[in-house]
Amino acid sequence: MTLPVELASLFKVRQKSYKMVLILSIIDEYNETKLQFLPLNAVAERFLSYYRTSTDEGEVVDSPPQGVAESWNDFTLAQVNSLLKTPIEALSSILETTSDTITFKSDIWSYLDDELLQELKNYAQSELIQYNNQLRPVSFSLQDSINYVMSNYIESKTQTFASHPVGKLVRNSIPDFFKSLSFIGGDYKVQGSIGQGNWANIPWIAILDKRLTNTTQHGEYVVYLFAEDMSAVYLTLNQGVTVPLRDHGKREGYRYLEQKVQEMRQLLPLNDLQRDENIQLTSTGIGRDYQVSTVAYIRYDRNHIPSDGQLISDLNNVMDNYKVYADHTAQQVQHPTPVVFKYTMAHLYLGQGIICYLGAHRAGNVSIEELVSNQGSVLFSGDDVKNPKERIQHVGRALQELDLLTIEAGEYSLTIRGKDYYQVKGESIWQLSQEQVRIVRQFLFDSIDNEYATNLVKVMNLAISLVEELVTFNLNRFNDVFIPAMNMEEEWGSVTQENRSRFMLNWLEELGYVSKSRDQYSYIAEVEVEPVDTLTVVERVNHIKSYIESRGFHFPDDLIENFYLSLKTKPFVILAGVSGTGKTKLVKLFAEALGATSLNHQFNLIPVRPDWSDPSDLLGYKDLTGAFRPGRLSEVLVEASKESNRNKPYFVCLDEMNLARVEHYFSDLLSVIETQEWRNERIVTVPLIHSDSLNTEDQPIYGGLAFPDNVYLIGTVNMDETTHPFSKKVLDRANTIEFNYINLEQFPGGLTNETATVRTTNPFLRSEYLQLIDAYDRNQELVQKVTAKLVKVNDILEQIHSHVGFRIRDAVCFYMIYNEQFELMSEEKAFDLQLLQKLLPRVQGSSSSVKRVLLQLLQEAIGKSLPINDLMDDASELYSKWKSSGQEAEAKYPLSARKLAFMLRRLEEDGFTSYWLS
Repeated sequence: MTLPVELASLFKVRQKSYKMVLILSIIDEYNETKLQFLPLNAVAERFLSYYRTSTDEGEVVDSPPQGVAESWNDFTLAQVNSLLKTPIEALSSILETTSDTITFKSDIWSYLDDELLQELKNYAQSELIQYNNQLRPVSFSLQDSINYVMSNYIESKTQTFASHPVGKLVRNSIPDFFKSLSFIGGDYKVQGSIGQGNWANIPWIAILDKRLTNTTQHGEYVVYLFAEDMSAVYLTLNQGVTVPLRDHGKREGYRYLEQKVQEMRQLLPLNDLQRDENIQLTSTGIGRDYQVSTVAYIRYDRNHIPSDGQLISDLNNVMDNYKVYADHTAQQVQHPTPVVFKYTMAHLYLGQGIICYLGAHRAGNVSIEELVSNQGSVLFSGDDVKNPKERIQHVGRALQELDLLTIEAGEYSLTIRGKDYYQVKGESIWQLSQEQVRIVRQFLFDSIDNEYATNLVKVMNLAISLVEELVTFNLNRFNDVFIPAMNMEEEWGSVTQENRSRFMLNWLEELGYVSKSRDQYSYIAEVEVEPVDTLTVVERVNHIKSYIESRGFHFPDDLIENFYLSLKTKPFVILAGVSGTGKTKLVKLFAEALGATSLNHQFNLIPVRPDWSDPSDLLGYKDLTGAFRPGRLSEVLVEASKESNRNKPYFVCLDEMNLARVEHYFSDLLSVIETQEWRNERIVTVPLIHSDSLNTEDQPIYGGLAFPDNVYLIGTVNMDETTHPFSKKVLDRANTIEFNYINLEQFPGGLTNETATVRTTNPFLRSEYLQLIDAYDRNQELVQKVTAKLVKVNDILEQIHSHVGFRIRDAVCFYMIYNEQFELMSEEKAFDLQLLQKLLPRVQGSSSSVKRVLLQLLQEAIGKSLPINDLMDDASELYSKWKSSGQEAEAKYPLSARKLAFMLRRLEEDGFTSYWLS
């Protein structure tokens, strides 16, 4: 008998042995009890028993999760239940659980007889044996390791990133082997990378002389670079390009790198090494960054990797050259002034009091005297603090060094970063929120190579680099490297040294760089601090509304819900109406409420100019030298496309987008958005900018640039004699939200507490459906009901050739599905908005046919029959009576009915009507 496909591929991905052991535990428990619904604790006990028994018998198995327990014998049943959440989720296609039971899904049980169950057990045991065999220690081969990376990396990129065997090889096994070589001692930092939370196109393994640099972002080092297509790997003597290009710009940065290359080539022998620019790493051509930064290299082609002896000999040769350069440079560089760490973790906690006090008093600067007089609120310690002024001054200096506040002439105020830090504070004063951690970490990262960084920032980054190198260590081991690195061995006694080391580790633990288990610390590699969105959609929408109101703005009922659903349906929305009604402000405040601001570049305002006549004004163009000059939108798309940003929403507001003809500069983008499709759990499009149209210098950044699924376009438009109308191509692809009905007697309410921004992740806004087939099975009844309504309206519109196609049908259905799923509005209200926003904008003209269509649509919107033939000559009694008698509230679709009444009146009074002119 052969296992069904849903069982036969269960263990295709095996980062750990947990899935195999869980299945075996379930089968064994079932065989003993014959219960289909198994006690979860009983299965957990079998799971733990396997690892304990195997360890006691000397078998090689997975170690317990790092930082939880030192051995399986120390593991508790509660910890096992927590651990099992991961394999249970990975096997969710065949398993289901309650709070205290676990079982196979009913459709699996329908064919899972004793024979199949035994076959499944044999399959799990076989996979477990194969997996455990891979854990057994073997003699290390550099040749085999490089071959393994090159043979498996491309396929690995389609699999889960965390704890992947290829990652362990690049980040741990190969660097550990290099550290064991006699010519690479303790003066070197060895580091490998496959990306920061997501797979990199070009993995690398670097060897850095700590006298020259502690980071691959700048300075000189030896590095293995794997070509993107895994056709070759290069052993190079190289330079970091990030900092030179950031500090000097691309053109001047390249000159700096090229000059350094020439200096090093003149200084060093570089025997048996290539000294040219023919290093090719990317699939789009020769990456210019690598051309200008590489001093010398050796290329190894795939399937022709030399023996271990030759590889080690080549590395020794490159390291000899590197050592000559490092010795030469070290003799010419003055040793920097030692940096001193003098702040305990309490300074960051106590700083919360100062931050909160200043944040709540936004009128201006606050004097030290005022802070002292309010020490109970500022220091969270009552009124008996000794020397409160000195305490506040000392804490304030720490916050100043982190760029969270400024102190001038005894006056304290928050910096821009400090205001952001205050806005994202958590409920507990004694615990930093995830967003506060993110702000501090980002500042430390941005300051790595800043020679003007404050003393605290320099020593923090020094400590981070040390724990990254130590990986796993105790306090004494950290103390042994931390104190000498600060050159404070003679100045501080042993007790002071240990205290300073402990204080620093407290900081690093709070900021998520290390974890602690008993007396052991572990470096947390490649952590990505992302917000955890615990709010439901309704709670999130209500928070957005509260945020907007706390800024003194108020928008009509259901507008925020409508705006959200429109963005969720498709990432292009048009806000239309007379000038000064708050269209641009709505976009800005909506984005801010979600943590997207101009400061973090997640909100971008792009004013449209009347002379825009083609996409180059928005996307960019090539100048006379052939260099690509990116447009504002391209810069946003590049930033949003970075792997580290793919989970953050980016908002682009095209202000007054119809000052120029939208079709002329926007049609390319509209067409690309229509190519959206799912690929590897992301929405992708065809490229906006093709690589072959760019020179090699610009290809790595802009080549193949597409429209990422975390960018949302909102156009604001004023419809008057100075602007251009929209074509149906534009209208088909957007929800058009009107701002024409203004209540000038609307005034700000009383003072309210300011609502903080709460960052969200991209799934809150990203579309879940691209084609109707994606949603139809689960929403068949609603889709058919909505489509029936659309058919009636479409039959009316067809009389004037304004009927709609499948694109609008699908978009309306998606809008209605999201609304029902999130319970934001009634079904009638949601369809009213879609009728108003997706169908009525297509109606315009001066003929009697247009008038008949308006009357028929109004009949549908009111929800009762009208004497249409009688009204063809004069409908004034209808729209005047309907509006004045309050029939708007009685209509089936009141918003659409009101709009149709205005359009009908415009037709009778002016001889022409349009959705845009009412």
